[in-house]
Order: sequence, then structure tokens, then C-alpha cells
Amino acid sequence: MLIDIHLHSSRHSACSTADPVELVRAAAGKNLQGMVITEHHYLWTKTELDALRLGSGIGPHFLLFSGQEVETDIGHVLVFGAGRSIRNKLRLRELKRLFPEAALVWAHPFRGRDPEPEELLNPDLDAVEIINTNHTAKEHYRALDLWHRCRFTAVAGSDAHEPRLAGVFPTDFDHPVKTIRELAGEIRSGRCRPFLKEIPRAGGNVVVTAISLGAKGEDEYRQRLILRRVTSRKKWKQTGAALEVVAALLERGFGKGRYRVPKIIEVDEKEKIVIEEGQRGKLLFDLLPGVSPRVGGRYFRMAAHWLGRLHRERLRIGEAERTRKKEEKKFESYLERFENAGHPDRKRFRNLLEWIGGREGELLERGEARFVQVHGDYHPKNIIIGQDRMQDIATLFISVIDFDNSLLFDPAFDVGGFLAQFAYQFRHFPRVRKNCREDDFLAAYLEKRKDAGENFEERVRLFRVRANLSIANYLLKVGEGGSPDLEELLAESEALIEKSGQTSFV
Repeated sequence: MLIDIHLHSSRHSACSTADPVELVRAAAGKNLQGMVITEHHYLWTKTELDALRLGSGIGPHFLLFSGQEVETDIGHVLVFGAGRSIRNKLRLRELKRLFPEAALVWAHPFRGRDPEPEELLNPDLDAVEIINTNHTAKEHYRALDLWHRCRFTAVAGSDAHEPRLAGVFPTDFDHPVKTIRELAGEIRSGRCRPFLKEIPRAGGNVVVTAISLGAKGEDEYRQRLILRRVTSRKKWKQTGAALEVVAALLERGFGKGRYRVPKIIEVDEKEKIVIEEGQRGKLLFDLLPGVSPRVGGRYFRMAAHWLGRLHRERLRIGEAERTRKKEEKKFESYLERFENAGHPDRKRFRNLLEWIGGREGELLERGEARFVQVHGDYHPKNIIIGQDRMQDIATLFISVIDFDNSLLFDPAFDVGGFLAQFAYQFRHFPRVRKNCREDDFLAAYLEKRKDAGENFEERVRLFRVRANLSIANYLLKVGEGGSPDLEELLAESEALIEKSGQTSFV
């Protein structure tokens, strides 16, 4: 069951502006099963609690308990089950001696400090509050990390001093409780934990953890964080360049509204950690197979609109010379992989690569005037479709992640890359491909960016071939060199070149 075990009301805590009735109603609105008012050095009486229940209009099913927050030699400690108000500051050991049946929880220990493991494992403590509205995102990360490493009993608490925060960070109890003494017993026994969800993912030189903290109420708000820990110096440099692009887009209005990127919450250069806002929604890749053609078509066009909006900003953060070097290095590695593998189609691949290299080289020599900052890896698995409010279609938005491959280049790079990746990722979903047509994407893109320039569709074909070769390289890398998908990619690329008949793009 979910209970918020840390709240303050204006009735007995001078630091709070929350009327107790409003506090109770707000917590109940988060769909919790109960709450504990924890005033500073004051324990609500049963008479007061009964009157508050009546005045709040909540039913008997909602648990309404009282604890208190007490000042000690280690800081503030939440006390549950003491039986009387504790008026004075006490040493933690003395508090434990006087109230052996109470549960003692260290309140917000990560607020502005970095406690050591031995402090968190103090035997006089029954639990540690690791999630609290007064902790920063970085402090939450540090608290979670130490909890997993040291394995002490942890709880969460809203520490609400105003109604809107009530119930935000509840504690999840394994078993039902009916009294404050039972609640204290569950904490002492370690049968509780913060209400959160952690989904760790690792790839390359980055460890990513998606975290959802707390409970959502009628406003459906829940704090979501994406934590990225970079494990190599080279990757951190690349991450820094990506953050520069994201920061520029946030300054240009991509932090809210229909077209978004995740907000950057904190960057820790020393520990190579980036904390950004998690997005409420699903990947376009996961959505399209399960929605109607009308809805899927709308999402597909939104993806084109977002890209057009990006290119319309005409950001120029990278350098064309860096793009040239990066592309040359990639092409060398692609060819080397096919040659070393002795792949039967290596000659076809080499011819395609030489054609691409020649056309790209021409663009890099003479087409820089129309270059913009491109995403560099724009495809359905980097696109999130979400709604701020579940029942309100007007809050629909699209957000794009992973700018690690962003570079200064021809905008057709993103368009051609998306179309190639879309065709490959949905190769086993003919209904999706039939409904989401290339022409529709191009038309929607040009609605947002009308100045795409001459030969735009030809340049899109060029970069579709470029993306096809990248996918083919990936298939060989993961041991799928004999896959019919690879043969289809090469054949499609040859057909695109033949259809183009283009020898110059500038």
C-alpha cells in the first residue's frame, strides 16, 4: 500500500502554508491509501485526527496517522509510534533508548550534503529517506546509488509544506497496516521502499537509467528522470557536443509545446553524468503497429514536422570539416568490415560507397551554404510521442532524443536517413509502410521548411543510399551478413542511384 509518511501542515508547523484539510484532500487525490502528518516536535492527538478526517470528507478507508519530525545530533529524524510529542532536541541514541518501539527515519539526509555509507548504516536508524522534494535530481541519483550499494532500508516522503506536493513521493509498504504502530513495525522490519521504477540500460560507453519517481494523481504528473553515466573520455566529449545542440534548441522554444527535446536538469563534469527530463510517452517505433491508420498517419506527419522545424532554425554549431572527417572515417570502417569478412557482395558495396563518397565530397566542397545542424540519427526509435494529459488530445507532443551524432550537414541527410531507417525498421509491418508513405513525409516536412533548395528530392535519395549502407554495415557487424535484408538494401540502393541519374547535387 502507498502512504506518504512526511507532510507538514500550517496547524502545528510554522514552516508550512498548507491547511491540513487541503493537505489531506491533495494526498487522497494522488490515489494513496494513507498519509502521516509529521509536524516539527508535535504529535497530533486522536481527537485532532478524528476532526480532520471529518472536515476533509475522506472515508474510513484512507489512513490518517500522526508522527513527528525531531531535531537530533545527525539532523532531522522522523519518528513514528512514539506516543507523545518530543519537545526538545535529542541525540539519536537517546531517542532510540526512550522510544524502542518507534521507527526512526533519517529525513532528507542528502539535502545539500553527501552522507557516508557508515552514516546511512547507523544501527540506531530504522530507515533512510532517499526520495524527498527537497533533494535535487543529482541528490536523488546519489541516494539511489548508495541505497543499491549499501542495501539499507529506504523510504520516500513528499515533505510537503503546501498542498500541491502532498502525496508526490509515497512509500510502498509490502503489507497492509491499520495503526501507526503497525506502520512503525513494517519500517523497522524493512518491509517498505520508495515508490519508484528504475529501468537500467547499457550500450557502448554509456549506462542509461530511466527513473520514474512517486505517484501520479489526477494531474497525471510523475517525476521522470533519465540518468546517463558516460564511461569514456571520448564519449563524454561527444556528449558535451550533443548537450550544446539540445541547449540551443531549448533556448529556441523546444522545451514546451508540440515540438520538444528533453530538458537538461543537471550535468556533472566530474562524474560524467547527465540528468535530463524523462518524457511521458512511447517511441514512434512501438506506437505505429498498434494504432489506427488515421492516428498512425498523424504521428508520422508529426515526425516530419519536427524535423522541418529543426532545420528551419538553421543552427550551425558544428563544422563542415569535422563532418568530412567523420564521414571519411565511417566509410573506411564500413569498407574494411566488408573486405575483412570476404563478403560476396563486397565489390557491389565498394561501388556504392565510392558513389556516395563522391557525391558527399562534392556537397562538402561546394554546398556548405545550405548546411544546418542535423540530428544525425533521426529514426522512429529516437522519437517519442506523448500527451501531457491522457484525456486531452490538445496536449499531444513529439520529443526527440539522442543528439550524439548531430553534425553540420545538408538537411537532406536527416530526411533520407529517416526514410531508409523507417523502411528497414518496419520491413515486417507492411500495413505500417502502406499507411506511412514517403511522399506524405516529404510533403509534411516541406510544410515546415519551404526553402529546402534545388534538387532536394535527389539529395534525399543520395542520403537514403548512405543510410542503407550504414544499415548493411550494422548487419554485417552483428553477424547477419548472409541476411536477405542486406541483399535487399544493396539492390534498393542500386535502384535509387539508377533512378536518380544525378551526377551533381550543387
